[in-house]
Amino acid sequence: MILRPSNQKETKLQNPKSPRLVTLEQVKLHHTPDDLWMIIYNRVYDITSFSKDHPGGVEVLYDCGGADATQAFEDVGHSDQAFTMLGPYLVGEVHPEQQKSFSKIRSSDPYASTVAKVEAVQQRTRGKGRKQGGEWVWFILLAFMALACLVLYIYIQRFKWVAEE
Repeated sequence: MILRPSNQKETKLQNPKSPRLVTLEQVKLHHTPDDLWMIIYNRVYDITSFSKDHPGGVEVLYDCGGADATQAFEDVGHSDQAFTMLGPYLVGEVHPEQQKSFSKIRSSDPYASTVAKVEAVQQRTRGKGRKQGGEWVWFILLAFMALACLVLYIYIQRFKWVAEE
């Protein structure tokens, strides 16, 4: 149970620039069907109202209730849109001292994922630009060899024609 003054009620995160910090112990208290919180990428979500509408069924969510569900969320292969749908259910962030580190972090900002994708494409394109220079060399070399074979074929045929006369 979270202790707070009686005139202060628990609210969802109103200002994302100053997130509410939640400890792992606090999240563990919210694991029932009527009060279901989970952590995805160090962000805490109250998905109680969404649980009955979850396309994968409510049981899957109950298994991850009150705990870090990041791995389960990614194992299922949820889309960026599914991740963005979590936005309204955001309660806060896991306390910095208890946060996990991830090699890949998703953002609920749809533009952030677009920017990341564009940057990834630009990096691949830059890398391919250098490789394409090498591909042109191979293309020119292959074309030169084909031309040399054609000239050799014509030269041999010419001797054949001369020998027949």
